[in-house]
This record gives sequence, structure tokens and C-alpha cells, in this order.
Amino acid sequence: MRAWALALGVMAAGCTASTTPDAGPDAGAYDEPGPYAVGSAHATLSTRDGGRVLSVELWYPATADARAEAATGFPMAEFEAEPRRTQLAGWISQAPEPCTPRLAHSARGAPLAAGAPWPLLLFSHCTECFRFSMHSLAERLASHGFVVAAPDHLDNTRFDATAPLTNAFLAVRAGDLSGVLDLLLDPNASAVPEAVRGQLDPARVGVVGHSFGAVTAGKFVELDARPRGAFLIAAPVDSPFLNSGAITRVTTPMSWLLALEDNSISYLGNGFIRDNFARAPKPSWLIEVNEAGHWTFSDIAGLGGDYLPGCGEGRRDPDGGVFTYLDNDVGRRIAQRYVTAWAAHVIHGEEAAGTSLSTPVDFVSVRQR
Repeated sequence: MRAWALALGVMAAGCTASTTPDAGPDAGAYDEPGPYAVGSAHATLSTRDGGRVLSVELWYPATADARAEAATGFPMAEFEAEPRRTQLAGWISQAPEPCTPRLAHSARGAPLAAGAPWPLLLFSHCTECFRFSMHSLAERLASHGFVVAAPDHLDNTRFDATAPLTNAFLAVRAGDLSGVLDLLLDPNASAVPEAVRGQLDPARVGVVGHSFGAVTAGKFVELDARPRGAFLIAAPVDSPFLNSGAITRVTTPMSWLLALEDNSISYLGNGFIRDNFARAPKPSWLIEVNEAGHWTFSDIAGLGGDYLPGCGEGRRDPDGGVFTYLDNDVGRRIAQRYVTAWAAHVIHGEEAAGTSLSTPVDFVSVRQR
């Protein structure tokens, strides 16, 4: 999130401390895919007034006969139709392979598994990114029994990057999430794929966002009371530059994944995250990842020669020393573990998932309050 990242590098704030429990028998329960095969589908959904027509990707727990197709996967470029597919394939080919995976792993149009109503998570992407920017995270969540819905924020993808990064547009992006949620929870909404239509639990809704999408997730829960929690990746919800004062207006619990070498928002932006965590509604977790950069956790690091902080070599902030970022596969697995444990604990209400969420692993420290 280039423009907003530059704005954050001005001032810092404080942090807080807490403890983590000893690892127990369930500490690694979310290190691996869950029991479900993963299905996926695409929809075109309109906001309430019809003014925003959004391309939406959905991932969901599928029947067991979809497992082989999901394991085989499909080229990431196939998330798009032509002519965007060819353009996206070109960007993917320019990215270092360890940074941007070539395949996505879900079965397109597979039947939904038994077990409805399913909990629902919305995902908001970074600025000038894509609805599938963290498809591997969505796949992990679906394998553990969540439906994940991710809209392209119109005018703010790499294909149509025209929107300004302002508080006014932040509210538009939050409205995208509310509009998508309205339709997904409407059992009569014909535009919603049949596989998940009428199969979602309105009492178990959450939101996850990355970068400007993290700020969007925070704005969403400020304006919409339906989510039970928000998980923010690599950005504060409240800073002097975007959404100032939000932390005093939000009553929904929020948690964070922080990249310690995030020179996109800078160490000052990480200071805002720590300050937000100290003041956020409880329960709240702060997961800090050593040697990680802004796009370490995503599936588009290095795409088209861009989104590079978090891919290969970088410079430490603020001293400028050269180092190698955490391997992207490791970073993605860390994000998958903690976001899935958070969703299971906070959104689904599984008490045992709190053990995984609160237990540090290699490269990771955890605080909770």
C-alpha cells in the first residue's frame, strides 16, 4: 500500500504487555489444513444502491469428493477472465516463485459440505491488490469450516487503481463489505452462488484485512455491528493519517498480525499498531513476526516486480541494513495458523482454539489482553 505507507512514517506510539500460556496439547491444532476439502466460487454482487458492482471470490468447506481437484489446484491467473487473465499471468511470471505461488488450491464449484449454517469471514485486500491476494489463507480457513468472501474493492485494484487513499474512500470500502454481507446473509439473493446461498450463520461473522484492507476492516466494524471480531494484518486501524480516533469508537474486539521488518508502514506504523492493541476492545491478540515484511504473508509478494517488501532481500527500518526476509511459505503458514485459530476462537467460539492463538512458535511472539 504505497501511498498510505509513506504517510505513516511520521510519528510513533506506545505498546503494552501481557503473558502467553504454556503450550498445551492443542497448541498446534491450526498448523495444518482442517478436515474439509476446499471449494470456491465467483460472484458479481451489487451494493445496496447498485452504485458499486463488485467481483467477489468465495471459499468454503466442500464435500470430500472435491479433495483431489483441490489438491491439484489451478493457475492463480484463472481467478480472472480475459483480458485480465493474460495480464495477471504476465505479472505472476515476473515474480520470484517462492514469493508468489503459481497455483491456488480449491475445487471450483464444488458442493458445500454438510454442517450449515457455516460461520462467515469477509476479507478486505490491500490497496491496488486483488480479492485473491491471500487465497492460501482463505483456503486454510475454509478447510477448518469457514466460508470466506473477498470482494475486489472497485477502483482500488491493480487493474483499476484510481481511488484516493482518503477517509472518504475508506468509508466506501467499508460499505463494500457491508453490502456484500447483506447479500450473503439473504437466503433469496439469486446473485449469491447456490452452493452457499442460505447456508451462512448471521451470528458468526468476522472480518480479516491486510494493509489498507486492515484499516477497512476496522472501519467496517466501527460502522456495522454484525461482526463478532476483526483481525488486522500489517496496519493500524487508527493513525493520524487515516481513521484517526477510530480506536475510541470501535466496540468490536480486534487483533493484529505485525511484521517486525515492515518498512512499508515503517517502525512508526508498527508503533501505531502496538498503541491500537493497548487500547482495543478485549479480547485482543498481538502476534509479532520477526524478519517479516509487509507482503510476507500474502500470495502476491513480488508480483509484477512490485509488492516487494517481504520478498527476498530488503532493508531494515530505520537503520537501512540489508537482510533477507522470512521465507514466504513460512510467513504464510504463520498467518494461516494464527488467523485460523483466532477465527475458531473468537468467531466460532471454540475455547480450545485459544491455546493455538496464544502460543508462540519460531519467529513469533504473542501478547494478549
